[in-house]
Amino acid sequence: MIQLGVSLYPEQETAEDIEKYLTLAQKYGFTKVFTSLFSVEGTREEIIRYFKTLCDAAHRHEMEVYGDCNARFFMEMGASPDDLSVFKEIGIDVLRLDLMFDDERDAAIVNNDQGLGVQLNASLIPSVKKVLEQGGDPNRIIGSYNFYPLRNTGADSESVYRANQFFHEYGMKTQIFISSQIKGSHGPWPVSDGLPTIEENRDMPIGLQIRHMQALKCDEVIIGNAFASEEELREAAEILKQIYVYGEDRPFYFPGLRKEIPIGDIERVPLRIRTAEDITDTEKELLFEFTKHNASEYTHLIIRSRWGRFDYRSIPIPARKCDKPYFEAGDVVIINGNVPRYKGEVHIVRKPIRNDGTQNYAGKILPEEMFLLEYLKYGVCFGFISEA
Repeated sequence: MIQLGVSLYPEQETAEDIEKYLTLAQKYGFTKVFTSLFSVEGTREEIIRYFKTLCDAAHRHEMEVYGDCNARFFMEMGASPDDLSVFKEIGIDVLRLDLMFDDERDAAIVNNDQGLGVQLNASLIPSVKKVLEQGGDPNRIIGSYNFYPLRNTGADSESVYRANQFFHEYGMKTQIFISSQIKGSHGPWPVSDGLPTIEENRDMPIGLQIRHMQALKCDEVIIGNAFASEEELREAAEILKQIYVYGEDRPFYFPGLRKEIPIGDIERVPLRIRTAEDITDTEKELLFEFTKHNASEYTHLIIRSRWGRFDYRSIPIPARKCDKPYFEAGDVVIINGNVPRYKGEVHIVRKPIRNDGTQNYAGKILPEEMFLLEYLKYGVCFGFISEA
């Protein structure tokens, strides 16, 4: 299940604001705090006191602290690959190496005996491979993407997806940044234009960003800028309830079917839909309460969810008139009683298909969410959220 986190930059924030933010974040199920260790000036002792206060506050709220560190800061703090005690003293739980040493020291840091987790820069796959080759324990590594304060400089989705595949192949998790849309929210530097990893997420609402991260198979999602609003924190918590659902078993599911149909705990890509004005209660139930939608083997014309035809085989779905000669990309249709064998199947149209009277028009995926259809490959589960 995706773990959620917030970011704090205490050189720009009061203790009161930090406490208030952590209280809200904990209320909505956030369990991680990211901070930038090398963005604060001061003596070694001042920096230790500075961040220890933050770590103590986060731990009171049952959150892990991820501290971003570069090689210069690492050496200025008197740390060494075999002695990370200064970070334990501060209270850091996971140390992020923004730029690695790119030699055997990285593996030594990963294999530390201080109990610290270590994040390696997920954008530097060759360097991560080198750490693994030098004996770094993959069970102690989290791949952490950069965030990009400057507009038009962020990552693309395909690069993140490929990198996630690499990390997961070795059993490693990944952490990525999304962006609050609150005007004036900040990161560690004086730029206030969002703080995402992926450029196309910069202006998206929080809930859609999280669904994108889930489709890309990210494990931990951090809001990079502070402070997100309570509405955004609530939205993040609520969208997880749409992503992680439960599919009940049925006595009439025969053994071969049970290998294909999603049963039990399900992770899915939820899609926001504007429903048809004449949609029936049964069709609404199929869209919003039936949790076992997943993509069948071919998705070039339609994304086909077969399984409603089993659960709804004895429930009438009368044909409804629709004047559209063709259904268009993003239209959602339900097979009606004119073809009883397939009645109850739910299809998302990808390319125009003829309206032959066997499909009831149920609604349309919102235009800004159409990009999520690219991730609905064979076997991927999906669901629907009403626009209202």
